[in-house]
Amino acid sequence: MPNSTSRRWTAAEIVRLKNLAQKYPPAEIAARLGRTPSATATKAHELKLSLKFRHQSNQEPTVSGADPGPAGFDWHE
Repeated sequence: MPNSTSRRWTAAEIVRLKNLAQKYPPAEIAARLGRTPSATATKAHELKLSLKFRHQSNQEPTVSGADPGPAGFDWHE
């Protein structure tokens, strides 16, 4: 039996949840939606939507393809 204090998710909230997923931590998503973390996780699960936060850094990974040498040192002679 549903909790009497629960409220239905609107179509706009579901769209917003989908847009915020994986871009912000789950607790922040819940706060932005005005929902509890539990309610947010439950709705994401119903939608088969992952809330696993993927931290996006501003730096591009540097891959040179060069051998870094022993223990990561690149000795120049």
